Amino acid sequence: MEESRLEESYLNKSSALHRRHYGQYFTPDAAADMMKQWVLNNLDGGRLLDPAVGLGKLIKDIPDEYTIDAYDDDKEILEANRDFFTSQSSIRLYEQDFLSADWEKVYDGIICNPPYITFRNHDEKEIYLNLFRQKMGILLSTYTNLYGLFMLKSLHQLNEHGRAAFIVPSDFLNARYGTKIKEYFLQDGSLKIIINTDIQMGWFKGAATTSSLLLFDKSSSSDAIEFIRTQSVQELQQAKAYILSDRKKPHGIIRRRQDLNPADKWKLHFYQESQKRYTNVRPLKHFASAKHGIKTGSNQYFCFNSSKMRQWQIGKQHFLPCISKAAQLKQPFFSYIDYKQLVQQDEQTLLLCVDDEQELEHGLKQYLEDGKSHRVDQRHIIRSRKPWYRFSVLEAAPILVSVFNRKQIQIVRNKTNVRHLDQLMGIYFHDEYKQEADLFMAYFLSDIAQELMANPHKEYGKDLKKLEPKDMDASLVLDVQALTEEQKHEIHSIYQRIEYLTVHDGDGRELKHHYELLNDFFSHLIQPLEKEEL
Repeated sequence: MEESRLEESYLNKSSALHRRHYGQYFTPDAAADMMKQWVLNNLDGGRLLDPAVGLGKLIKDIPDEYTIDAYDDDKEILEANRDFFTSQSSIRLYEQDFLSADWEKVYDGIICNPPYITFRNHDEKEIYLNLFRQKMGILLSTYTNLYGLFMLKSLHQLNEHGRAAFIVPSDFLNARYGTKIKEYFLQDGSLKIIINTDIQMGWFKGAATTSSLLLFDKSSSSDAIEFIRTQSVQELQQAKAYILSDRKKPHGIIRRRQDLNPADKWKLHFYQESQKRYTNVRPLKHFASAKHGIKTGSNQYFCFNSSKMRQWQIGKQHFLPCISKAAQLKQPFFSYIDYKQLVQQDEQTLLLCVDDEQELEHGLKQYLEDGKSHRVDQRHIIRSRKPWYRFSVLEAAPILVSVFNRKQIQIVRNKTNVRHLDQLMGIYFHDEYKQEADLFMAYFLSDIAQELMANPHKEYGKDLKKLEPKDMDASLVLDVQALTEEQKHEIHSIYQRIEYLTVHDGDGRELKHHYELLNDFFSHLIQPLEKEEL
């Protein structure tokens, strides 16, 4: 609590401009504890380094038998916690720029949350790039972020049996400027684990970025790097337990150093164990978010067909049109005509959605009372809701994905405003890609889309697999940003013909021909990277 209050106090006193100037984003507690335990594991005293100490969160509670060198060139942040620094005899505080400080000191452990900023001006850029060229023989890109320099210099000063932990934006894993940094990591050989905290906003106030924990150990001779993906504090805690164990059974995805190319996009290694690298694809999360369907807590109770609605004499104004189960989707396109056919077949296509501002008519009151008499209001998800019969309602999704699948993942273009329940996931595109839904759907109709979909994490019986939103978010999809206008036009032309032939029950041979055209187009556009001339 004391650290939290100190952080909030500093945030209130310092300006956002000042913090941006120094690239200050505070380490989440769960990550800070994990980093400390990794670095101190198997150490019994020694010299530690924090190259960007800030408020000192990463070095607090470290036993006195360790001597700690702490650097920061921002007087304002150091003054905010001066009492702590002056009261700890084991800490030697250096109010100076770590990157230009003593390069000859060697440390048993290094722990660091470096500043997240690019070079402040051209002169500073030239000074640092020349310094690293002289000291380490590395010719770095002018686009390199300062946190990359902090990692490189720190590792240069880590002793032959030391450990280090960094938390940095994960951007460099994919960026071109990160190539030289990753090349150094592979040559150095001490990088053991990368943990991607795939959580984005909320971990670092004001920073819309995913972050990675990089864990180094020079005492280990392993020839592999393990890539671990986490999406919650709970998953991060599981990763923490793993890294402090004997790590005999991998928790993430193992890649041999000899198989890693520093010029490649390393973020792909978090997503699929056997994932090849392909051209013109990116994870879905860059373009959209996959979300579970509406969770009612009891679809049997809240879903109606026309007969049930008439039986209870509840007015239409209390219902939303819905797809209650994946089996109601018979083909890759769902239209209002399809919905009307389901209604005529007396399928459950109506979702009871009670608005408290509406007057509860007699039939609705009776139905809610009947639900309570059958203890529907006491079911697991429902009992925590107030009132128990109200639940969150998502907007209709332009593309639907079946949660449970066997040999192929069922994907449907939703051409209606009909909602979906939890047997389905919805793909919701970011604003700038909403107009490209048909391009993405065309890709999903292709054979290569099924090949590149993320492997489900759960299996239920023979061939039955379950997809989670995080699996869909990690799936590789068409990179629409890489397409020319001519390519977009060609995809649209083929796709629209497939849609027309499907919806109007057209000639089967012509439909098959257009699917072949679509597959041919994407097989040429999306190819294993190894086949390209680099």
